Amino acid sequence: MKNFIQSLLLLIAVIVSTTGAQKEIYAKEGQDITLEPTSYPANSYVYWYFEKQDGHQLAWLNPLGGKGFNEKWKNRLSLTGASLVIKALQEDLFGTFVCKISDSITFKPLYLHIMVEKSASPLLSGDYLSLTCSLGSVPQNTAEIYWLSPQGNREGNKGTVYIQARSEHHGQWDCVVKKNANEKKFPVSVTVVDLAPVPSHQYTSTDSPLTIPCSLISHVSWEQVKKKEIEEVQWHFAPKLSSGTLSDNPEQLFSLDLEKLTWKKGKDKGLSPVYNIKNGNLSLTKSKATVEERGRYTCSMKFKDGRTLETTVDVVVLEIIAHPKAELIYGQQVNLSCSTGDQLPNDMKLNWTSPKTSSYISYPTHITVPEVGKKDNGKWGCELWQGGNKLTSDEILLKIGEHGKLSVWMLVIICSAAVILLLLLVLAFIHYRRRKVQFSRSYSFLFNHTELLVQLYELPLCVCLFVTHISRKRDSSGINSASAKSTY
Repeated sequence: MKNFIQSLLLLIAVIVSTTGAQKEIYAKEGQDITLEPTSYPANSYVYWYFEKQDGHQLAWLNPLGGKGFNEKWKNRLSLTGASLVIKALQEDLFGTFVCKISDSITFKPLYLHIMVEKSASPLLSGDYLSLTCSLGSVPQNTAEIYWLSPQGNREGNKGTVYIQARSEHHGQWDCVVKKNANEKKFPVSVTVVDLAPVPSHQYTSTDSPLTIPCSLISHVSWEQVKKKEIEEVQWHFAPKLSSGTLSDNPEQLFSLDLEKLTWKKGKDKGLSPVYNIKNGNLSLTKSKATVEERGRYTCSMKFKDGRTLETTVDVVVLEIIAHPKAELIYGQQVNLSCSTGDQLPNDMKLNWTSPKTSSYISYPTHITVPEVGKKDNGKWGCELWQGGNKLTSDEILLKIGEHGKLSVWMLVIICSAAVILLLLLVLAFIHYRRRKVQFSRSYSFLFNHTELLVQLYELPLCVCLFVTHISRKRDSSGINSASAKSTY
């Protein structure tokens, strides 16, 4: 695996006065640095040297305001009074600076140690991250140095961090230089290409939408992913079998065209990708879940070096089933079962909600209403809880019809069918007789039997009307009885 080395190089200015007091100044590459003597007596000559006293002279200032700079450094140095200003600090200024302020009384040396931050490059999750933060030798009382991770945790030993990079290491690291009560932080940005962590289980119901998350961690662009030589991005699905186990043969749902940044559909499960790939969103969605979505989903990114980043989510779909059905007639028994397709863990439970006036017999995973009535008409709900958190819920609508209404219609249909069948039999009989007798006698037969035919036609109608009347009378007495039971 590749190593990522990020060296944070600091500037430490130690100003030594005639009393021996020191003041430390910290900075980093790219900043403008001002080195200011502790005092600047009037009518003094100021000389700035590099490496040592009387070494390479960088700048000078006389009491009349005249000043000058070394030709090599003149575009990067300036003087503000006796203070030396270094513009956009760079690594080539590592070393020691000496300031000499001379009059008849004082001489003040200034020691300056510079280390410069080097540029960063993206890491692929699994690469080794090496961070080094160090100071040059300081005359006395070396400061404490350590790193703070993006989560604010103290990391590393003596200013050095060497770890295998993961998504939690992405973000801003701070090198902390601490001495006595003084503390200075120097931020370093670390980019780790990885998929964002997702929950191991996604809970939904047949009454709710479904989203299966997969995305790059924040502030990682698709261009940075391409730099790591991405080879393929795919979604796979292992359905939950009736035995409760997962299939050993996952189905490919989607694969990403890396040139066009469009998804190619594999096995159609009714899911749709979120088309926001450049922003790192690779999630799948569906407007309403079904039990067919139960199973394990894997989002994977494969790179040319053989490494694969992936996230895995188990989708749990809650469902309510009404037996025999959700549309019932007065007095029927109904069983409502609520299930995820698996046995619930000990820390999970189901809660039922029902119309306020309803009464039922409750069991761990189902409820029974022995005789449904109008009070049971409406929405019934089932909630899945874990501890104090509601994970998901489902609803079903029970429709309770009037008692006996369906039976009357069935009787009417049966009677009508009987009439039609009888007419067909009569016509068949007439046709048969016509083949046995002469034409004139056929007419005579039909005329003589007309009254019989009418009676045969009216007979089933009378029977149907009688049965309907009896059924309605029974319905009326049943409803009055139920009302009396409810009042009681």
